[in-house]
Amino acid sequence: MRNLSYIILFLSVALASCGGNDNEGKENIAELKKQQKELQDKITKLEGATKKSDSVRKVPVLVTSMTPSVFNNYIEVQGKIDLDEVVNAIPEVPGIIQSILVRPGQYVRKGQVVATLRAESVEKGIDELDQQINFAKVVYDKQKRLWDEEIGTEIQLLQAKNNYEALLKKKQTTLTQKSNFNVYSPINGVVDAIDASVGQSFSNPIAAPVIRIINTSKLRVLVAVPENYSSIVRTGSNCVIAFPDIQDTLATRINYVEKMINSVSRTYAAYIPLPSNSKYQPNMTAQVKIATYQNNRAFVLPSAVIQKTDNGNFVYVADANSKSKLIPVQLGNTYQSKVEILSGLNLGDRVITTGYEDLNEGDLLEIQ
Repeated sequence: MRNLSYIILFLSVALASCGGNDNEGKENIAELKKQQKELQDKITKLEGATKKSDSVRKVPVLVTSMTPSVFNNYIEVQGKIDLDEVVNAIPEVPGIIQSILVRPGQYVRKGQVVATLRAESVEKGIDELDQQINFAKVVYDKQKRLWDEEIGTEIQLLQAKNNYEALLKKKQTTLTQKSNFNVYSPINGVVDAIDASVGQSFSNPIAAPVIRIINTSKLRVLVAVPENYSSIVRTGSNCVIAFPDIQDTLATRINYVEKMINSVSRTYAAYIPLPSNSKYQPNMTAQVKIATYQNNRAFVLPSAVIQKTDNGNFVYVADANSKSKLIPVQLGNTYQSKVEILSGLNLGDRVITTGYEDLNEGDLLEIQ
């Protein structure tokens, strides 16, 4: 503006110094002053509009529309994969191992013989019984032929028959006793370990032979829950299990919780069954999140957006005119930087979740 004045003044002086017609010079000066006034009015108008535009501040923000969602609160405990069925195969009677019929890793069925014990005395008794049975049968057959020919008495026939049948029953009993010298698998499963050798005795209480059989199709996660959750964590509680070693997660429920609290650790055991999966290995570490609270229709917000004041908790919302407005809210449970809103918000409310740091109530918003 100042430069324009200098230009007009310069032209006026130049015209005056030219020695031309004075009236013509005055007319030129008047015309230039008129143009100067018009330009000044335009500049003033533009500057006013610019100042007005600059005075309206719009704050860029992001909003989240309130819709119901599931909110869970968890406790996190560490557990491990445990075997639901793990047994040592042992005989019904003590004895010395004669043979081992299985190897580690072999699948066995319930009732399958996995080892045998020495049973010489029983086997010798069976051999003697076989001889007696053969002789008793000969006597019985001969006595029966004589009876058919009406020779001899009925008592002699019955005695021979009774002796023969008694020896057969005795052999059957002896064979049953011999089966007690076999070592059977008590479950369906896999031979996990064999710490036994031929000649070792099952009657040794210090170094007893071990033929361990596990059922890997029945695995479970065992966790120790602090006693202060005994009224919350119960049979049927929802949980999420993470297996960091195999990058796997599983959503399931607790199958059973023990009623007795450990007097040393002040915890109680909870058992969570696992589906059959070759990736799960006994004693594998598991991170378990157990749900202690659930709301299926909750308004959930990041805890950072809550404005905490002496008068309570507030959040900024965008009203119908795209202006910021502080709304008081009542908070519920908090879990991992998420907070449950119990009251104060309605369905569809637009809560400002980004850009709230620079806001004042009533600010005009630029919703992105």
